[in-house]
Amino acid sequence: TEKGQRWRLPRSVKKDNDYLIKENILRKAREVCTERDLLQAHGTFYELPALNAMGAIRMRPIATSEFAVHDFCSYRGLLVLSGINPQSATDNKHIIRSEDKQAAVWVGAADDLWKLGKPRGTGGPWKNTSVKAMQPSDPYLMTGYDIKKLHLENHSRTANIITMECDVAGDGKFSHYQSFEINSEQVLEIQLPDWLNAYWVRFIVKEDGEISAQLNYE
Repeated sequence: TEKGQRWRLPRSVKKDNDYLIKENILRKAREVCTERDLLQAHGTFYELPALNAMGAIRMRPIATSEFAVHDFCSYRGLLVLSGINPQSATDNKHIIRSEDKQAAVWVGAADDLWKLGKPRGTGGPWKNTSVKAMQPSDPYLMTGYDIKKLHLENHSRTANIITMECDVAGDGKFSHYQSFEINSEQVLEIQLPDWLNAYWVRFIVKEDGEISAQLNYE
């Protein structure tokens, strides 16, 4: 949250991140370059602008890695990531091991993060959620992901209309994209077009109900 606003972000498929979050041993955010913060959330690194540059509403994903990164920091102009398996990736020039081979860190420039793997993840603002008519969901991140699939499910006994709205400019202003009529217990799987991109997406229902609105980014 920032200034009382809550944003929702995708989760990676790597289950190690669940453990790190549960045990509270995951570095979430810190400054790694002058006025350049990084945010790590469930396997994905994000650029997190300063408040004078609009703050979290303008965040964007950098990379989703296969590493279970515990912590990260800057050291003599380099970015250092912990949580590396010392026995893995023996041919990776970015990985430095201790003399006894029992510990390893990833070292590189901050811009090398873009090479760790393209942003991807799954999640959404609603999952089997009791929702109220005309009350928007929390914003869910969309910018920076290419292949986007939308899953809508109506768990209620009555039909409903789910409207998808997009914040295109990252300024908190949402506009109508499309409304979907969905019957009781119906599931809709929708491949969103390649040209559709926005900073954030949110959903609104016409009637009270129990709804899932999930997105998968590949």
